[in-house]
Amino acid sequence: MAPEVRVLGRIAYEAALALQQETATAVKAGTSGGTVFILEHDPVITLGGNKPINKVLYAPPGVSLVQTDRGGGATVHNPGQLVVYPVVGLRSLGFGVKSFVAWVLEMGRALLESYGVAAECRQNPLGLWVGERKIASLGIHVSRGVATHGIATNLDNDLTLFNAIVPCGLAGVAMTSVAAETGASVDMAEAMARMAAIATAGLDRLPAN
Repeated sequence: MAPEVRVLGRIAYEAALALQQETATAVKAGTSGGTVFILEHDPVITLGGNKPINKVLYAPPGVSLVQTDRGGGATVHNPGQLVVYPVVGLRSLGFGVKSFVAWVLEMGRALLESYGVAAECRQNPLGLWVGERKIASLGIHVSRGVATHGIATNLDNDLTLFNAIVPCGLAGVAMTSVAAETGASVDMAEAMARMAAIATAGLDRLPAN
């Protein structure tokens, strides 16, 4: 079974987490090939499994704080940020953890390139970078060979929410977005369609398919 690609639009973090967990259970049971979820979230701050770099400076009004099991430290999700959660079995697609991370980063890089933003995939510090400005953050969790969580790419979101945290524990890091880099607004429905096409093409190119 090949993974499917699903565009969810704007969805609460907890609802997306439940979908990931349900899908991961099905993949482990052999009843699903997995799903690449494409979406945006209501404002939320999430904490990663690397507790020493979970640094929240203050609690913005109305913004929930959620502990997760993904890698990395504290990060922000909010509308205008495109999030991709590839919930898939790594071995069935021919991935190790490092090659899977590189594959997910490349999807984000390709999306940014389509908007005229040249980003670099970095393993340390992990993410997508435009010069020394961070434009996308990645954190995953792997259980019994099945990945959850994924990559969040800033397209046209309010970057001031990042002031509430030390993003991924990187003191002094400057966050950026497509809108900040280009001066042009981004239509999120169209961006999700672009990412769906990129993800579908990326899956089709895998040797397992």
